[in-house]
Amino acid sequence: MVYNLLTIISFYKVIFDKNCKLPKMKHFYLLILFLSMNSFAIEPFQNFILTNSGSKITIKPNFFRIDSSEKVIYYKVSTSEVESRMSFKDFDYILIGKNKFKTYKLNNSKEINGYFVLSDTDSKSLILSSRSEEESNVVHYVFYVIDSKGSILDSLEFDNQKKAKSVLIRADIFSKIQFYFRDCNMLMNRISTYDNTSLENLNLNILGFFNSPLYIECL
Repeated sequence: MVYNLLTIISFYKVIFDKNCKLPKMKHFYLLILFLSMNSFAIEPFQNFILTNSGSKITIKPNFFRIDSSEKVIYYKVSTSEVESRMSFKDFDYILIGKNKFKTYKLNNSKEINGYFVLSDTDSKSLILSSRSEEESNVVHYVFYVIDSKGSILDSLEFDNQKKAKSVLIRADIFSKIQFYFRDCNMLMNRISTYDNTSLENLNLNILGFFNSPLYIECL
């Protein structure tokens, strides 16, 4: 059995665990791992937290949550059913399947935040954050292009609304990413699959690229 599909879904008020307990009032990113048999896919996935001290904590991929408002993560180590908690300030990054979540202090800020890393090159990274509006279906996204020191080179904020301004902003997504990452073929091929048909649907299709933020290394 292999893990072959990972989807990130952002909610304001839902905590979901494998026991399907009732929702609680928190803002979590949920990592939902779909499992299937695939006799051709043999790629092993790593699931661990790299702490600031350099140690690795192997975690269960089907129990992992991010509370972006409290700036903590919840996880279970691979050998236990006990839920553990860790602050953003105590880890560097997390690899879980094909996703990478990393903490940054952008532009030398004192404030630490967590982002999904969409791609790394030798000199820059593409990182993503998103949030949902309470009591609505509006999702706000922002991606940053940063250098190796965490300084912001460029960014774009956009959402999933159908109004004309939102449609026009989403139309800039592909070209902005292409400007900085044109040499990363895997990244450009992946985003192209969403962008090719996006214009036919108010440029909404490209949001699928961000809703499933797979990590692509171009080093």
